[in-house]
Amino acid sequence: MFLALFVLLVYGRISAQQNITDKIKVFFNHPVDTSFSTTGIYATFITNTLSDTMSAYINRAKYTVDVAQYDYTANNTSGVGEFAAAINNAYARGVKVRWICDGAAPNSGMNLLSSNIPTLPSPTGGNYNIMHNKFIIIDANSPDSTNAIVWTGSSDWSVWMNASDYNNNLSIQSKALAKVYTQEFDIMWGDTVHGGAPNLALSKFGPYKTKVTGGHVFTIGGSTVEVYFSPTDSVNNQILSHIATAKTDIYSAMYAFSETSDANMIVTTVKNGAFAAAIMDQYSLQYGAFTIMSNYLASNLTIYSGSDIYHDKYLIIDPSNPCSDPMVLTGSHNWTATANSTNDENTIIIHNDTIANLYLQSFAEDFNVISGGPLSRVTVPCALGIARLNNNSASVEVYPNPYSDKATINYTLADAEKVSASVYDIMGQKITTLVADEMQDAGMHQLEFRGALAGVYVLKLQVGQNSLVQKLVQVK
Repeated sequence: MFLALFVLLVYGRISAQQNITDKIKVFFNHPVDTSFSTTGIYATFITNTLSDTMSAYINRAKYTVDVAQYDYTANNTSGVGEFAAAINNAYARGVKVRWICDGAAPNSGMNLLSSNIPTLPSPTGGNYNIMHNKFIIIDANSPDSTNAIVWTGSSDWSVWMNASDYNNNLSIQSKALAKVYTQEFDIMWGDTVHGGAPNLALSKFGPYKTKVTGGHVFTIGGSTVEVYFSPTDSVNNQILSHIATAKTDIYSAMYAFSETSDANMIVTTVKNGAFAAAIMDQYSLQYGAFTIMSNYLASNLTIYSGSDIYHDKYLIIDPSNPCSDPMVLTGSHNWTATANSTNDENTIIIHNDTIANLYLQSFAEDFNVISGGPLSRVTVPCALGIARLNNNSASVEVYPNPYSDKATINYTLADAEKVSASVYDIMGQKITTLVADEMQDAGMHQLEFRGALAGVYVLKLQVGQNSLVQKLVQVK
């Protein structure tokens, strides 16, 4: 028997966490339960300061600011009027500003804007429903890509959305993502000129929009991020397909939940052995989705019935299972037929265990406060162990897996053969190919795989005509 030892030295778990949390920052406006942190990174709680945080980003804008916001309710003394002041200051220093709002929402805060800033209300009546987006695009075309920011999440802008209603928001530093959001904005605006007036003849909303052409999948901070827009991208199909990937635990936090297909898919994951918990606002009690969920989740479903609203709209998949594909789905999209088919909405999906854990910290505290009891903790001792090549001529052992510093691939062969190892990210893109010379008796080989970030990878080991595919998971 010939023995060969492959060692993948994978660096930077701490830098990987810092990289993703430098690129993607998540903000919650209610307390979080940091005891659920598995990464040493704690979720950020910013009650009453949401508008300050948004204003800070606007104050750094150098070139352009595009706002697509369903409703902005404010006056000079409301505590959120400073956002209009930040927009006005940006415009005064030469930043080109455009603003889209829903045509039927009050939007009293827009009265605080400079009259010179071009604005566009969405059409009302006919087949249009609502322009329900909640995003800001900053410096999408800046020559310095680090200036490009997308701000999105569940919040409308008001005193109660700022503090008492439950919401999540995030800022994402990515020029590629900002340019795709800008394409979506331009379709509604009817023109691509920053700072120019909208072109009403070409402006399209809701079911009349065309699709963006900049793609849906991006790599940000080493993690895969997907973005979809309603109604052009059939977003509920994306929601269903991502729910179906849940292996061990799944959590939904939703204001308006009427899509029974989503509820049934969550129930399917429960029937397949996953733990599921959900928070709904009392607004959703009227829908069949509540009945479906309550029949299978029992005490793991809780309803917010306070004087405010549970306005969050997010899904967490497998945050407790790094051997899976931990992810968060969030944005402006409620789980309703109108959100899928007639509203203007944006949905973002982040494949990253650290981000998933930040959302789990928020969910756990919300669940505890609303239900009066703690959220069950899910622990997944994932180890991927020994596998065999497809002709049973050799065994392969990967250990430890998951790993924090390095993974060892130890395998035995019946004959000396040419060996190569290819590493792919979770979306199937090849990262690198590692090739070893012909194996020698008791030969030992070390290969360095530098620059990898925390997450899920796939190793394909090719030994002569035989191959083996093995998942590798880097954790803390």
